Amino acid sequence: MSSSIFHDLKFLDFHTHKMRHENSADMLEIVSIHLGQDREKKYFTVGLHPWWMKAVVSSKQKIELEALLSDPCCLAMGEMGLDKLKGPPINEQMNFLRSQLNIAEEMSMPVIIHCVRAYNQLIQIKKEFPAIKKWCVHGYGRHSILAKQLIDQGFYLSLMPTIEEKYLDWFTTLPNNKLFLETDSMPEADILDIYHTVSRLTNISIEELQAQMNNNASDFFER
Repeated sequence: MSSSIFHDLKFLDFHTHKMRHENSADMLEIVSIHLGQDREKKYFTVGLHPWWMKAVVSSKQKIELEALLSDPCCLAMGEMGLDKLKGPPINEQMNFLRSQLNIAEEMSMPVIIHCVRAYNQLIQIKKEFPAIKKWCVHGYGRHSILAKQLIDQGFYLSLMPTIEEKYLDWFTTLPNNKLFLETDSMPEADILDIYHTVSRLTNISIEELQAQMNNNASDFFER
């Protein structure tokens, strides 16, 4: 089911926190919710963000997560991850992340990762969970050298919006079948503008870009 929803889709916002185009037939917005938030209409992902975790996943939280992850409209687990600039100490965050990845592994879910200055730790943890086949770092805004290293380690990357000058580098030096576009609900970011910006900078037609992003989503979310 997951892959079929991307057939004939025109524009995909891979990661946002609130729907802005819910009445548009040309748009699919995947809404990331933190456990405990009301879920939005249509398609979503759910997880526990590292900024707000205080302990490993409790038995009550596990039951709640499993119920949401079983919803046919839930496409992946996340966002979750590691952040050296905010939240608990990084060693604690690593254990918190492992407790969520155990659930993703049990339920055969793709995972959406938040990562800030902790890529070595993230790669280490990914190697501990080889059964989880699909990993995506969302909000990626760093250089293409690190991006290539992450892709070589098996990650997809959803690119940070509003960094217009980097789109050309990313799309010309990285395998486009490992990339996504997102708004992350940034006020100045609109997914339609992002598609047109990427198309203008790279000379990839809108139609080619739409097809690539939708094919990537079909591959990533297929279970």
